Amino acid sequence: MADALPSPPFIDIAGIHNFRGIGGEHAGPGLVYRSADPSKATRTGLQKMSQDLGIRTVFDLRSAPEIRREVKEWANVAVDDPEVFKEYGITREWVPVFAEKDYGPEQVAIRYKEYTRSGSEGFVKAYHDILISGAKSYSKIFRYMAQDKPSPLLVHCTAGKDRTGVFIALLFMLTGASDDEIAREYSLTDLGLKELKPVFIERILQNPAVGANRAGVENMVSSKKENMLATLQMIRKDFGSAEAYMKKYCGLSDTEIDKVRRNVTEGALVSMGKV
Repeated sequence: MADALPSPPFIDIAGIHNFRGIGGEHAGPGLVYRSADPSKATRTGLQKMSQDLGIRTVFDLRSAPEIRREVKEWANVAVDDPEVFKEYGITREWVPVFAEKDYGPEQVAIRYKEYTRSGSEGFVKAYHDILISGAKSYSKIFRYMAQDKPSPLLVHCTAGKDRTGVFIALLFMLTGASDDEIAREYSLTDLGLKELKPVFIERILQNPAVGANRAGVENMVSSKKENMLATLQMIRKDFGSAEAYMKKYCGLSDTEIDKVRRNVTEGALVSMGKV
């Protein structure tokens, strides 16, 4: 972790990058946290997640190939049920946005090509694909949040940027946050991943699907506000609204959607001293 990340919303959890709670005028802190891959969290970090933040469930959006490639700590554990968090009272739910069959070399090459294009168009296309492929995964997280008094949760992918970012954007849209607030929260990942970006860039450049397109890869690992602003426009155009997406694609009822909104917005009211 960096020695001095902006705080709030960043939280220093030893071994995890880009860890922060979501909060603001519409979403209260203390319920939803987001991060990059947490598999290298130290014992101190895991204790802080469990004891200080009260996190009881971790939702992992990564594919099986990603986990097998990146996480040596889980090499001998089934990817859908790692033991890493259990002694800390934390349950891991594996909810991959892209299934193993959708994460082959050809599919990865297509996604890399979209992300490395200049401007926001490539991100919008990639994020549209995430919304379609991730509906079932997102529905499980939303339903967890629709419980009466859900316990705090962590949502993550590898960088905590794209699949995680799209989910958090939907959550903010649901609560009535402005586009600028949503885009600003998304852009914080540039700070949260500051230390990891050079590593990500060099690793991605080794992938034949990318070639030597360094400028494109640098764009790929960025979290520019304009990319999220364009994505929000796409969501309204192609899906109608966060509520419409949650209802049609995630299969949530109106009651469940209202509960998610209420659980998040009540946290905001508490944090501002209005209840």
